[in-house]
Amino acid sequence: MALGLEGRTCVSEQSKLMAGALLGALVGAAAGYLFFTEGGRVVRDRIEPAVDEMKREFTTFQKTIEKVGEMANDGMRVLSEFNAARASSSYLGDRTSH
Repeated sequence: MALGLEGRTCVSEQSKLMAGALLGALVGAAAGYLFFTEGGRVVRDRIEPAVDEMKREFTTFQKTIEKVGEMANDGMRVLSEFNAARASSSYLGDRTSH
């Protein structure tokens, strides 16, 4: 006997609910272990330097991206000024540079 779309939708919603509950339980168990046990404290102490280093790397990356953006803006400004000067120049007239 084949199920219609309604049957599959109901199973899908139940599957989503169960997956969400399972994920929440796993996250809760991990948090409980990390924050309320001696072993969790040891794990936190071991990963803290790596997290700090990752934070520094992200900060450096952000600064690099900002510099690239500034360079792109400067390039666009120079190009715009060049085009404006070229358009207002009476030296070339109707001739092109080719």
